[in-house]
Amino acid sequence: MKSALVSNWWMLAVRGVLAVLFALAALVWARVTLGEFVLLFGSYLLLDGLLAVASALRSAERFSQAWPLLLEGAVSVVLGVLAWVSPHISWAVLFLIASWGIITGVLEIVAAVGLRPDLTSQWLLALSGVSSLVLGMLLLALPGAGSVWVVRIVGVYALTFGVLLVAAAFRLRGGRGPGAARCPTRPGGLRRRA
Repeated sequence: MKSALVSNWWMLAVRGVLAVLFALAALVWARVTLGEFVLLFGSYLLLDGLLAVASALRSAERFSQAWPLLLEGAVSVVLGVLAWVSPHISWAVLFLIASWGIITGVLEIVAAVGLRPDLTSQWLLALSGVSSLVLGMLLLALPGAGSVWVVRIVGVYALTFGVLLVAAAFRLRGGRGPGAARCPTRPGGLRRRA
C-alpha cells in the first residue's frame, strides 16, 4: 500500500485542504445557526467521504489494505446524507458528529498502522485519527454544549485534521522512507563508490 499511497499523495492533500476550508468557514462564519452548520458539515462529510473512497480504491492493491479507508469514506458519506436529512434535531446532530469522530478516528489509526514500512508519515496519519477520536469523545462528554461551542470545537478539529493530512501527504510525496532523502538516484540511499 505504501507505494500506491505515495503515487496518490495528492488525494490525501486534497482531503486536507478540504478540511482546512471547512474549518475556516466554520470558524469565520460568525452568525451560523446549528442547522446551517450541520448542512455545511454534511457537505464536508459527503465530499471527504467520496475522496476517501476514491483514494482507497486507487491506493490499495488488495482489499485487506483498502478496507479501513474505504469504510471511513462510506461512514462519512452515510452520515453526510443523514446530516442533510435531519439538520435541525440538535441531540441527533451532536451524536452524529461524535459518532463520526470516533468511528473514523479508529479507522484512521488502523489505516496508519497499515503503513508500518513508512514511518515518516505513519505518525501524522495516526495523529489525525487521534484528533478525530478526541473530537468524538469531547462532544459526547459535553452533551449540553451550545451550538457556538459545537461549531468552534468542530472547526478547531477540522483545522488540525486538515493540516495533519496535508503534512502527511507531502511527507508521502517526498518520503519514500528515511533513506530516500540521502540519495534520490538509488534505492535505499546507497551511493556507489568510484
